[in-house]
Amino acid sequence: MLDAAQPFLLADEAPPPAPTSGLVARDYQAAGVEDARRFIAAGTSALLLVMATGGGKTIVAALIGTGALAKRKRILFVGPRREIIAQTFWKYVEAGVPERDLGVIMGAGVIPHPVTKQPYNARRPMAPAQVASIQTLVNRKLPPADVVFVDEAHHATSPTWAKVIEHYLASGAVVIGLTATPCRADGKGLKIFQRLHVIATFAELAARGFLITPRVFVSPRQADLSGVKVSQGGDYNQAQLAERMDKRELVGDVVEHYLRLGAGRCGVIFAASVEHSQHLAQAFTEAGVPAGHIDGGTDTDERDAVLARLRSGEILVVCNYGCLTEGWDEPKIAYVALVRPTESLALALQMMGRGLRPHPSKPDVIVVDHAGVVLRGAERHHGFPQDDREWDLDGKVGRPAAPSVRTCPKCYAANEGGTRVCTECGYEFPVEVREGPEQVDGELVEVDAAAVAKKPSMDEKVAVYAEMVALAAARGRSVGWARHRFREKFGGWPVGPRLKVIERALRPVDPAPAATVFHQLAAVVEASAEEPALHAAPEPAPPPVELLPAPRPSAPVRARRIDLAALLAPPVAAAPPPAPAPEAESWSL
Repeated sequence: MLDAAQPFLLADEAPPPAPTSGLVARDYQAAGVEDARRFIAAGTSALLLVMATGGGKTIVAALIGTGALAKRKRILFVGPRREIIAQTFWKYVEAGVPERDLGVIMGAGVIPHPVTKQPYNARRPMAPAQVASIQTLVNRKLPPADVVFVDEAHHATSPTWAKVIEHYLASGAVVIGLTATPCRADGKGLKIFQRLHVIATFAELAARGFLITPRVFVSPRQADLSGVKVSQGGDYNQAQLAERMDKRELVGDVVEHYLRLGAGRCGVIFAASVEHSQHLAQAFTEAGVPAGHIDGGTDTDERDAVLARLRSGEILVVCNYGCLTEGWDEPKIAYVALVRPTESLALALQMMGRGLRPHPSKPDVIVVDHAGVVLRGAERHHGFPQDDREWDLDGKVGRPAAPSVRTCPKCYAANEGGTRVCTECGYEFPVEVREGPEQVDGELVEVDAAAVAKKPSMDEKVAVYAEMVALAAARGRSVGWARHRFREKFGGWPVGPRLKVIERALRPVDPAPAATVFHQLAAVVEASAEEPALHAAPEPAPPPVELLPAPRPSAPVRARRIDLAALLAPPVAAAPPPAPAPEAESWSL
């Protein structure tokens, strides 16, 4: 009779040893480990670590975990999917943790062996390190642990995850969350954690060759989502969405563009429903592209077989619904088709992230947006993976502006609205013509993400608007003229207290010399440099500054040259005093 506490293979021979060469941490991973130890030593008991998809979150967890085991601490790693559980188990073995000290809490505790790929029993309930699936863990007696790792931690505030996390926090354990996308579709924050720390952004990793910046195309043939309801979770109603997306012409469009842009590439297709994914796989097969389908209900053995066929090259494309968005790592993926609209930024980034890892077999990665995930029309929706984002625990995400897109009439590449030369084919746009996005049925639009401008700061808006208002006053024009010039530049009307105070104070009554206006302008801008807090009580508007009417000169009045940048610069705040060094806890990682 087999002892469940001992490893075994469902074969006659003992398994070969798993790789134990030790993990070599990249510099940013090692720095992230040291940062985590420093925060915990300072008293943080619930820490959220953020790193772009493909940055090596599991390696960071393994390095911290092995350090805790060396100090005779008990560790627990919790993940949402079986692939994550198996990868993490063997990553700890690679880091030098003996197999006898590692256990798996997932079903019967069986995972694939990394060498033979055969079933391997890793159930060891007395081991000091456990790797558990959340679905199994929540239905069993929770094991003791001193350090708990929560993978895909953007799920942490859901009832199932919160129950486990709160249990261990109450017991005095340290909880470390790991995610690439610390946000939720419902807008709720992740306040179950005390501190958020970004280890590495996509831009930082791509600049060093650890990730690939994708070439993004958007299809002009998009489904009509008007009337599709949004659920309480913050995303589209799944049944209504599937009905809109699972159309013959849209399915055919996905296959046609793969054949034109990515023929021969290893690809993953994200569908809007199980039936939609099956129809896509069938359409690819009928077009001569070997394809497979899996979903959340696919049998485990069948799912493993389909992914193994993709890895070996027996099939080129895998279509899926609801099962490859997290925890799946296949670096050969060089083509990602988004055929599932979503209001979830986390889901959008997770889907695109499946193809961003480098691999010798692929020169680049193509992301094709058939669902308005990256852009909707000429404006950004969720944006590109490489966009700068500011994360916080309140659920707010600082995002770049949504610029217009200018479509090349020659090659149909999408460029930034003000581009004069197409980045793909070199076509020169007529300077005098300002046209909106041009669409051609059946053709994709490539987006030049590097040319997309960032959201202008309030200081920049204040400087520009102040100059425009001053110019309006000097020319005897109304404030409306300045407001229209502002809208042309920034795509919206001037709003906000700092902009309005300039407008009220410098509203011209009669044409005044430009130099006089500029002097008054400097005083007004300096007074408005400190923008009120977002939720602060409104302050009474300052009394208007009356412009003294000047006699109309017989000759044109020349404005005195002044340094606007110096006049508009906000005051420099004094440096805060250094914070006192925190007291260390009784133990550290």
